[in-house]
Amino acid sequence: MSWKLSGIVAVGVVLGIVLGRIAQDPDTGTASWDGLRAAGFAGYLCLWFGLCSGIAVHMRYRPGPMALTWLLEAHRMSSALSLSFVAGHIAGLLVDPTVPFSVLDVSLGLTGGYRPVQVAFGAFAMWMTVAVLSSTALSFRLPYATWRNLHFLSFPAYALALLHGITAGTDASSTAALAIYASTASVVAALVVTRLLGRGWVSAATESGSSRPTP
Repeated sequence: MSWKLSGIVAVGVVLGIVLGRIAQDPDTGTASWDGLRAAGFAGYLCLWFGLCSGIAVHMRYRPGPMALTWLLEAHRMSSALSLSFVAGHIAGLLVDPTVPFSVLDVSLGLTGGYRPVQVAFGAFAMWMTVAVLSSTALSFRLPYATWRNLHFLSFPAYALALLHGITAGTDASSTAALAIYASTASVVAALVVTRLLGRGWVSAATESGSSRPTP
């Protein structure tokens, strides 16, 4: 279900941005520029929620009466949708005349004339997310350890997406954008610390229990 929905959303977002570019005034129109910026933010937020919900699933946490299966489905859906909006973001960069980008520029990020390193953060985040989702799609063919190790790419993918948004985005200096980045990054940091501490507590309890003398 998540793959079908994400595919439909990707087609819709890409078509919307491309049609906006065609319909806008060639000199003063900003439809495609506004669309690619919105798609970039949406992709970032979906990636953020996918990471947060993935950590929550790992810790067997669910908000309120929500079943864990619903949270797992939300994790899968949001992760797949992140690439849908990234597709729209890339399409907008390719068709919008504000800053010229080639396919190679948006694929690697190091070859363009506009903030090549900062754009590379986004490109690498995209490919890491592709690797994570591909491993999930092929999980029935992969050893569990391989799937798990590839899934850990979600963490650097999010970090690079955050850096890309802060350093390459033209909206990064706005108060609203900074508030979004700061609040979402804080939630991720809190969840990561909670997960690491949780593991430490479990390990300590296990060691403590195993060191007790048997009666």
